[in-house]
Amino acid sequence: MSFEESSKAVRQKLAKLTDTDPNDWYLCLKARFGAAQVFNALRDIKGYGEVITTPYTCITAINPILTAGLKPVYADIDKEFLSTTSIKSSLIHPRTRAIVMQHTLGMIGDKTNLAKLAEDRNLLLVEDSAHCVTRFARTKGGRILADISIHSFGVEKVLTTTKFGGAIYVNPSLKKKNKELYEEICVKLGQLKEPGHLLNLRVKTYRFHNGVLQRMPQFIKPGFRSIQIKLGLLEPAIYPFEQDGQQDEPKNTNTFVNEKILESLAKLKMNYTRRESNVEQYNKHMNSEHFEKLSHLYEPLLAYPILFKNQQKAQEAYEMLTSSGYFIRRWYYPLIYPGPKSLKRYYYKPEMAPIAEDIASRVLCLPTDLPAIETQKIIKLISQDA
Repeated sequence: MSFEESSKAVRQKLAKLTDTDPNDWYLCLKARFGAAQVFNALRDIKGYGEVITTPYTCITAINPILTAGLKPVYADIDKEFLSTTSIKSSLIHPRTRAIVMQHTLGMIGDKTNLAKLAEDRNLLLVEDSAHCVTRFARTKGGRILADISIHSFGVEKVLTTTKFGGAIYVNPSLKKKNKELYEEICVKLGQLKEPGHLLNLRVKTYRFHNGVLQRMPQFIKPGFRSIQIKLGLLEPAIYPFEQDGQQDEPKNTNTFVNEKILESLAKLKMNYTRRESNVEQYNKHMNSEHFEKLSHLYEPLLAYPILFKNQQKAQEAYEMLTSSGYFIRRWYYPLIYPGPKSLKRYYYKPEMAPIAEDIASRVLCLPTDLPAIETQKIIKLISQDA
């Protein structure tokens, strides 16, 4: 299968899974690359300004804003959704260009308030669906709310066997709102070139080099990883320079990545069914006086979040589960994960998001992609530990 054929096949599969048009999908090697093209187009058409986003996210979600010369402005999160569900009017002014609507861990919920705000203020609504590939915030009638929707096939996302790839959905309704912006976004996304030889090699050998790294003793890993990166052997999930607001030149996918995506998308329904079933098990059987469950956990989540009363308890549970052989994440701790070298470079101050600051260190995310018997073991372990 050629690059063109595999790209077309991925777009067609995405369209079939989402009841959309394959021509409205654009592929990229990393979701952040597609996001960069979107924000570059926004700057070119609407000028320099601000983008409302959240600090409870990954640094790679903020860098596309920065590298476009736009300024991130941070709205606090709703504790029950771990994402922004409403925005103070004081954050919006004539220089505001867009709102980022993030679905943390795949919790979409009801985001109609954000969509209405973006529509009323004539702002671009960018949906971060990195944690819920092929899923959108929609109206009850099924209409997609966002102008742009960003999906990821990358490391530690829904498709566990893919390590690279992103897809950007450009809502055709944007053409009616701002034809010039719509066309510029499409042009920039359509201009992405395939990776060069060395990047292609790193993509193809990622599993091998990462596997070698994971089998090493813990005290050796950081130094060896640094050597791998410096020698150009490993394409890390986040480069050190990305913690300084920088980003590589955006690239398209390649045939190898496309074929891996197609293999995984064929199993997506089974993937989501398992995750939804595990969420139900956590909801039904897990309780403790030391942590609370959020009230809107019912979707096929990337991970199941629980909120401990304090940071120490969260860390103890994390260490207990990881020592038992389970891969547990502290999603977005520290904020703007894994943390900028300079908060000033990212225009962030802790007082901007008191809720996010309060709970980031207390959230523990349990896996939802395991067989049911493993989920039951985790429930038993964490209940006993609590």
